[in-house]
Parts: sequence; structure tokens; C-alpha cells
Amino acid sequence: MLYRFLENNHPKNIWRDFDRLNDAITRSFLEQGTAQTSHFPQLNVYTKENEAYVQAFLPGVQIEDIDLTSKENILFIKGNRKEEKLADGTQVHIREMFHGEFSRSLEFPFLIDSDNIKAEFKDGVVGILVPRREDDKPKKISIQSIQNK
Repeated sequence: MLYRFLENNHPKNIWRDFDRLNDAITRSFLEQGTAQTSHFPQLNVYTKENEAYVQAFLPGVQIEDIDLTSKENILFIKGNRKEEKLADGTQVHIREMFHGEFSRSLEFPFLIDSDNIKAEFKDGVVGILVPRREDDKPKKISIQSIQNK
């Protein structure tokens, strides 16, 4: 009995206890669906002078559960990843995938032409072409030479 107490409280085992505590906290957040919502969906964003291209990675989300909107220079990506229905008696051993509602907003360095945004959905990835509004594009200003008379 004393041996078991000393073995469990050995200084090298304290890290194992910290790992268990960290796992329990992480699992608790994941089960509540709050841990990963700020970083879901994962995004790639590419910009050029007059447009941006966004890839939103949405595995397990159906196209009808995705909502894209824009206002001024902000693109909003909202949706819902529905939880799978499990058969009675099924025990969950690991649940790392986020389920539930999500929302991301992206602010661009230009005003968005909302009428000409194009979005495609394939293999769980939404590709969004975000054009710059015409009246927000830089305008060339001509310079006239004035000659001394």
C-alpha cells in the first residue's frame, strides 16, 4: 500500500497527471462545442488588387446548411454542422469534430461587389471569388502640362 502511494506521487508522474487534466479539460470543451468554433471553418484567403479568393473547409456540412453574406468590406460565412444520430447503446470514445452552428467573418482591404460574388461547393470545400466594387478601384488621374506663355 505504501509502495503504491509512493509510486503514484513520484515527481516524474506529475507530468502524467497534468496530461490527464489537460485531456479532461480539452474533452470538456469539445463536448460543449465551444473550443473550436472561432477557428471553424478553416480558411485559405488569397488576394489580388481587385479581388480575393476564399476557400472554406467544411467537411461534413451540407450545402443547404451554409449561408454566405456580405456587407461593405466584410464577408460572413455561417452555417451548421449537424451531429450524426447514433444508434441506441453506442458509446462515444473520442469526439473531436465540432458540431453545431459556426460563424466566421473576413474583413477585406476593399469594398465588396456583393452582386458579383461567385461561390462553388465541392468535396466539402466552398470556393468564394470576392470581387472589388468598381467604384472602390483606384482611378488613374491624368496630369496636364501647363506651359508658360
